[in-house]
Amino acid sequence: MKLQVKIEAKTSYIHFGNYFSKAIIIQENKNLYPLIIVESEEKVKIYKKIFLFLSQDLREIQNEADLIELFFDNSGISIISQEKLREINEYELFKKRVIEIKKGENYNINEIIGKLTSFGYNFSEYGTKGSYKKQGDILSLVNISGTKEYTISFWGEYIEEIIERERKDFNGQIIAGKKQEKESIFFGKNEILKEEKGKNILEIFREKEIFIILDGLEFYEKYDFIIANFEYFASFDIVGAAKIKRKDLEIFDVHIQDVEELKKILFQRKSYIFTKNEKLIQNFIDYNNIDNCFITASNSSFLKSFWTKDVNYICDDIILKTFIKRRIRKSIAKDLDLLLKINSGDFVVHIDHGIGIFNGLVSKELGGITKEYIEILYKNDDKLFVPTTEIERISKYVGGENPKLTGLGTKEWKTSLEKAEKDIEHIAEELLSVYASRKIEKGFSFEINTAKIQAFQSHFPYIYTADQQKAIDDVLEDMETNKNMDRLLVGDVGFGKTEVAFNALYNSFLNKKQALLISPLVVLAYEHYQKALERFGPFGLKIGILTRLETPKKVSETLKKIASGELDIIVGTHKVLSEKIEYKNLGLIVIDEEHKFGVEDKEKIKKMRINIDCLSLSATPIPRSLNMALSGIRDISLLREAPHGRKDIKTTVSKFDEGIIERACKKEFERGGQVFFVHNRVENIESMKNILQKIIGDKKIVITHGQLQGEQLENRILAFKRKEYDVLLSTTVIENGIDFSNVNTIFINECQSFGLSQIHQLRGRVGRSEREGYCYLFYKKENLSDDTIKRLKTIVKYSYLGSGFELAVKDLEIRGGGDILGIRQSGQATEIGINLFLELLEDKIEQLKQNGPYIKKDKGDISIDLNISALIPDTYFNGEIDKINFYREIETIRDKEELNGVMEEFKSINPDFSPETENLFNILKCKILAKKLKIIAIKRVGIHYEIQFQSHITVEELKNFLQLDKEVIFHIVSIDKIRTLKKDFGNDREFLDYLLKMFDPGEEIKVPKKIKLKH
Repeated sequence: MKLQVKIEAKTSYIHFGNYFSKAIIIQENKNLYPLIIVESEEKVKIYKKIFLFLSQDLREIQNEADLIELFFDNSGISIISQEKLREINEYELFKKRVIEIKKGENYNINEIIGKLTSFGYNFSEYGTKGSYKKQGDILSLVNISGTKEYTISFWGEYIEEIIERERKDFNGQIIAGKKQEKESIFFGKNEILKEEKGKNILEIFREKEIFIILDGLEFYEKYDFIIANFEYFASFDIVGAAKIKRKDLEIFDVHIQDVEELKKILFQRKSYIFTKNEKLIQNFIDYNNIDNCFITASNSSFLKSFWTKDVNYICDDIILKTFIKRRIRKSIAKDLDLLLKINSGDFVVHIDHGIGIFNGLVSKELGGITKEYIEILYKNDDKLFVPTTEIERISKYVGGENPKLTGLGTKEWKTSLEKAEKDIEHIAEELLSVYASRKIEKGFSFEINTAKIQAFQSHFPYIYTADQQKAIDDVLEDMETNKNMDRLLVGDVGFGKTEVAFNALYNSFLNKKQALLISPLVVLAYEHYQKALERFGPFGLKIGILTRLETPKKVSETLKKIASGELDIIVGTHKVLSEKIEYKNLGLIVIDEEHKFGVEDKEKIKKMRINIDCLSLSATPIPRSLNMALSGIRDISLLREAPHGRKDIKTTVSKFDEGIIERACKKEFERGGQVFFVHNRVENIESMKNILQKIIGDKKIVITHGQLQGEQLENRILAFKRKEYDVLLSTTVIENGIDFSNVNTIFINECQSFGLSQIHQLRGRVGRSEREGYCYLFYKKENLSDDTIKRLKTIVKYSYLGSGFELAVKDLEIRGGGDILGIRQSGQATEIGINLFLELLEDKIEQLKQNGPYIKKDKGDISIDLNISALIPDTYFNGEIDKINFYREIETIRDKEELNGVMEEFKSINPDFSPETENLFNILKCKILAKKLKIIAIKRVGIHYEIQFQSHITVEELKNFLQLDKEVIFHIVSIDKIRTLKKDFGNDREFLDYLLKMFDPGEEIKVPKKIKLKH
């Protein structure tokens, strides 16, 4: 396996690839780099696992003896952590740990054994590596690598003979090789030790090759020290978040979305696949006649995919995502919970039993029936086992840091829920009235001219992503109804939100309605204006703009055109919200970054939107608007998919480093680009300019901040946009969605003072073209709190395209809720968890929608308790967390066809599709169908099967259900409960199949011969 990489001596490299790709590079260059230094003992464990998978020639330096032997034996690769290296770094200690034994001199045999033991040797009867054995006057030693064996013969304390033998491993058997008599043995060389007296161990290695791996926030703390101490080495490399030199390495992370894309790259070049699903992939390769593909069985969860110029290295991180865990599109209301992944030890909320601790998955077998359960720990070490088919009753707790555990079998949880419902009554009065009334009041019903809309879309120079098309369809559907649209469109910067909005604006024009496009910044308004002129020009729309930069004469002309209906679209800032403006026929408002407007402007927007369709655009929603959308108060569309050609933004976290600034700016300027430098302290921004000027020489810097006069601020930003300056040194006023396609490097100084959403928004200013974007986050070490470290690690982790939505939710999790409700923090929200609190709010909205008596919906999911083995084998997943989160995804599906699609995908790629897995999918399918029939439970009761309905089912609905099939006799137990005899069915699986066929006549399921369905 030849890896085409070039590693140059005395060169530092940016953090690249992953543990696996680094390990392969080390493996391929092992003759150059016998000593690998990593950051911590934890990283040692990771690399050991990977190397043991790749080959057997990695040894861990655990003590002085290992290090001494490494110095004189360069075979294989050795690895050591910085902590361990510091422990054994002093030369004098090194010298004390060397043993020299000479023939013809006196030694105490027990003192030799004691010294050997002190630096890592152990007694072994069988002569294992690094061992000793005493037999009378004979002392036998085997060196650490196991390549040599020494026999020392004593006469009392006098050494008569020293024999050295080579040892070779032949098919697992140790064979003694050539032997020779030695005058002395010495684990070192006397002359080198004399020459190097007084130096530390690393200086002894100065002629050796050192390969250093560092990553993480701590890298820059150690970088200067390493450079200062290692500068005298003959050759060394640092692989970490250091100086940028990625080109020579040609290592790239793999981003594959589906099976078709994977198949395409497997055909293109040689591929090595490392997977626990060996049969699955082999079948796939054979079926598609893919050559030049080599599969290796691996159970390692550390292996991550990457590729080079010539070779693909595909691991289970890609296999599981593309083959097994297809991302399931579902109602966004469930995404909040699904994005907050549940890990072992996390607090969780069970809708019926309260707050506990997630303790993992357990399998239980009873009477030959195997099921999986979620184990939850409650107060007093009580345990609750929840079937995985009822996993939807569980969500991750978001709220206070350490919530109180609920007592099982007590009234605690019921009391907490009752208090929360009272709290919601008060909050709903303030928070929900506007949003609920918008849904209740009738609005204008836009007609949809499909032919003209398609003609408009055909002029768009790019192909819509699937998310864009879905969002456009959602918006047009909203406009077609007589309910006032109130949709939030969320998408990362440059993901095509504006084009979705333009479709809505064009549809408004087709219906002879005026439309507003409002933004919080003048510069941003002008940008929208220019784009609108370009996009709508061929279709004859008349577009005007209103900002404070227009002359009084121009403003007067625009107002007249608005009142007469001459203008179809008005672009502007808060100026368009003035009550003095008379709109002839306003039908649509599009608001960009609504949360950036002031309180007064927000109130004006709120009044205007009550009986007008409204579309809000946001790159990263603040938690309040996010959760209002997720709780059903507002509709939401997500743009997750990056446009073609966009690349992830490379994000580096570091202490302030002038060297990094110099190198990164030089690279950006060399490709004709410009740079953002965010410094959010107006009081010393001039001093920062002086520092930057010294670093970048004659390049021009312009300063912007919020204390400048409005016109002065806009003029400076526009001058930078016209490329009159090379660097824009600014506070966060550049945070909003201004498009600077020529700026692809950004520095954010003192990033510890920013929130996640703010950092993400700022980072989104770069990488908006096909050029790769770079973001450097500088921090002050002394100011880093635990929350800040967590935030910085999160922003690096979520640096891929489309991560804005996940970041907003992660911010919510880290902050523990904060002022999520916008008006005030509810104590009861943290008592029961914010997710459940929002569900109760959703109930309140439903209550406001209904004209008649409000029927409270049943909480929880449908329960199916039958003796049927139902689970998915562990081999499909990287680990337990992956598995449980996949369960959570598939069990939120509410559409039978979507569930069938997932099941068929499983079957198509896995010929060994187990009956237990099929049972699980059939149970989930039965729950989907049963919910439509108002069923809440299906179970065995003695000699019967029992079906229970919602408490408010009507007599007519029950009668209609019984008419579905008359072959099986159901007895009515009560208005909401019926039973049938078990004896009519061979087993519980047959009863489940019968129900599936009964609930859905189109379902292709075999039923028992003695049961004949009549439809």
